[in-house]
Amino acid sequence: MPSFKLVNLKGDLFATAFCFGAQAVIKLGSSLILTRILNPEAYGIIAIIVSIAFVVELIGDINVTLFIVRDNNGEQPRYLNTARTMNLARGALNTTILFLLAPFISTSLYDLPALTIPLRVFSLTFVISALQTMAFPVAIRRKRARIIMYSELAATAVSTVFSLVYCYYSRDFWGIVFGMLLSRLTMTVLSYQFYPELRPKLHFDWAAARDILGFSKFVMPSSLLTIAISQFDKIVFLRLFDLNLLGVYGLAGNIAGPIEALISKISQSVLYPRCAHNFRANRETFALMYYTENVKLFFSILILPAAVGGAAQLVIAVLYPSRYAEAGAILQAFMVRAALLSLASPAEDLLIATGEYQVGLYGNVFRAIWVCAGSLGGYYLFGFMGFVYGAALSGLPPLLYYVWLQRKKGMLIAKYEAYKLAFVLVVALSSYVTSTVIAALWPTLGIRS
Repeated sequence: MPSFKLVNLKGDLFATAFCFGAQAVIKLGSSLILTRILNPEAYGIIAIIVSIAFVVELIGDINVTLFIVRDNNGEQPRYLNTARTMNLARGALNTTILFLLAPFISTSLYDLPALTIPLRVFSLTFVISALQTMAFPVAIRRKRARIIMYSELAATAVSTVFSLVYCYYSRDFWGIVFGMLLSRLTMTVLSYQFYPELRPKLHFDWAAARDILGFSKFVMPSSLLTIAISQFDKIVFLRLFDLNLLGVYGLAGNIAGPIEALISKISQSVLYPRCAHNFRANRETFALMYYTENVKLFFSILILPAAVGGAAQLVIAVLYPSRYAEAGAILQAFMVRAALLSLASPAEDLLIATGEYQVGLYGNVFRAIWVCAGSLGGYYLFGFMGFVYGAALSGLPPLLYYVWLQRKKGMLIAKYEAYKLAFVLVVALSSYVTSTVIAALWPTLGIRS
């Protein structure tokens, strides 16, 4: 039997990549169908709901999962039950806040009174999710993230079918709202199917809570910075540029978004639990194992942004009309951002696994400073693309900080980092050359009206 498998069907890495790709296909197919059933206004309502929910969820984020995965006491009942009780309280609070503020948000912020009821209905998602057991965080801790990945795929499939059928008959956005509720409910029900010995109990231990909050004190401000960083370019954009450029910018972002999400998903759900386990098991060999045991993982998150970035111009030319051609250069910039993320995210997970909980917050501080200064400075020096690259390079300061801290803690093996960087450059260059040759041989690829 060979000792090395290119694809491990039962492995967390394969499950994460496969399920993420399958969900993307399902969502794309659903979008193609729903856009033929619903009016654009329905998608506008959903976009507002999701945006507001994203902000509410991050403001109160305590992320008990990272603590459970990393801490030596993570599987003790008093820690699990306390974490679950805290999650339930947070979910109930988020539901209450959104439910009570829905009229104000609808009328004062958006001048859409009809948005009140959908927001109040959607607020139930917070408490539904909070009713989950701690099975999923424990699964990640035990390096069985595939349990979550396949559960999420099942929930996506069930809720998508429901939404399509409901919207076909109702011809309004309620099918999507109820579908999102059903997705959360499916995940909650599935959480009770794993690790029955971890059935939840309402229990609050002050010592356990202090330990959890000791970690969460860095998570909450980091989440607030994440909100600011993710919205900064959109807020500033229309003050500097027109709607046409915003549309092109958004188009490139729609392609880059899933790639960056996959990188984060693999890093947090697969790499982080490995690092946490290895640090608990043997701190002496921890750094070496980080580099030598995760070759396939590094390969999987590095190759995609490099390949897409190199072929960005061809990708846009093939998929979209010529009036969107400028999106090719923007997509290249976004893939630089994704490549920096693929280098920085593993380093961040490595450091958090060793107890450096503050790195996420500090990294976001550096990122926020760069986004503001880099994008505006780039605009005044180089115009539109200066703005784009100024924002895209926001991942560089946190990456340098993580590398510096790795070196300080004696966990940096420079040759392996050089291998990763060389791999990215070789793939990007190869992709660029190949796409250029293809475009030269078939010039009609770039002619779309």
